[in-house]
Formats: sequence, structure tokens, C-alpha cells
Amino acid sequence: MAASLNTWSPLMQSLEKTLLSYATQHLPSLPQIYTWKFDTALVRHSFEWEIGGSNWYEKTHALKRHASRKWGSSPEQRMALADYAVRVWGGVKRNAPATMQGYVQTVSQGQVPSNHKGIASWSKVAAFSNPNEHAIFDARVSFSLNVLQMLHGDEQRWWFPHLAGQNPQLKACWPRLKTLARQQRWLRIATTDVYSTYIGLLVNVSRKLDVEIGDVEMLLFSKAEDFASAFNEAYPT
Repeated sequence: MAASLNTWSPLMQSLEKTLLSYATQHLPSLPQIYTWKFDTALVRHSFEWEIGGSNWYEKTHALKRHASRKWGSSPEQRMALADYAVRVWGGVKRNAPATMQGYVQTVSQGQVPSNHKGIASWSKVAAFSNPNEHAIFDARVSFSLNVLQMLHGDEQRWWFPHLAGQNPQLKACWPRLKTLARQQRWLRIATTDVYSTYIGLLVNVSRKLDVEIGDVEMLLFSKAEDFASAFNEAYPT
């Protein structure tokens, strides 16, 4: 069953409470566990940015701040920024140029696409354009949100969409996770509400913890494999 947040928003409080509890416990370790690397020399060559920071968590925040400033000051460079965010930094190489142009145009208008198709790509464009208001939603994040609820949720649970990803550990879990969610009658978030639901969740949790929304996203990203291991232990094949 697909549900709109306008109708079911009070039920999201359970997920918010669950994520808040998890983030409170695990966010202190984020600078150590976030290890998504990128070529700082390439960034210097491409954009003339010096990326500071003592770990990949700090470097990534610095990268997004540089990108956001450039997005605002140099509209002619937005396609280059989007290409870097999605294809180079994010490793998603399957987008056609026209698709990327559409993402850039939509984000430049202060919007995001109307449904979650391509969300792993266009949310990167949005997050690099303004990391204070947007965060990345990809296969790892979606998986973590679902397993977090499976393991720790205590009320109504919400199904975030299964996105294609490259991680074999996560791929092996998705079919069983889907089956269990169906049996437990989870509510499926309508495709038009996936991103707004996600951002609303991150905003509420990050405000209570006085962190950036990107910190909560990076935690979900970093913990995906741990969630897969915990899921396999709790629900063995």
C-alpha cells in the first residue's frame, strides 16, 4: 500500500524516534567510519579548490561547501559540478547528457524531480548545490533506513524504495527484506513523497542533535554493511 505523508505524517514519529536513538549512539564515531574517498588532486585541477580536513568526513564536508558556493556564484559551471558529483565522485556513469541537463535545470529552479526515479543521481546534484537543504539518497541509505526499522522499529514501519546498488552484501539481503516487509504490512511511501519524507526525517533528527542533515545521511551510508550483517543475524536464511 502506498501512502502519502500528508495523510500519514503522525505515523512517521516512530521512525524519527528510532533514527534519533540510533544516530545519538553512533554519530560520535562518524569521522572514523565514513571512508568514501575522492581524488583531491583532481578536484584541485578541475575546480582550483583546496580540500582541507584530517579525515574523509571533514574532506567531504569541505568538498560540498566548495561546490555549493560555486553553484551559486557560477551558474555556467553547474553542469560540470553535477557531472563531477554524480559520475566522478559518486561513480554513477549511466546517465545520458540530456538526463543530467534536466537534473541541473530542475535543481537550478529550486526544485527536485517529481518522483524518485533517478534519485541516487539527482539527489547528489541537489546535495552538492545546497548541502544545508538537500542530502543524498542512494541504495545504501535506503537499505539502512529499512533495516533500521526492521531491527529497532516498534510501531508502523515505512518502506523506502529498493534502489539498484553495487554492494553484493546488500544485494543478497534485499529480496528477504522485501518479503518480510510485505508480510508485516509495511506502508510503502508514494514515489512522489520519497525524497520529501527522507529530508523531513533528516531535518527533524539533525535539529535535535544539532548536526547537519548530511551527517545523518553519511551515518546511514556508512552503516549499510553493518546493517546487512545485523539483518542476516536476526533473520538467517
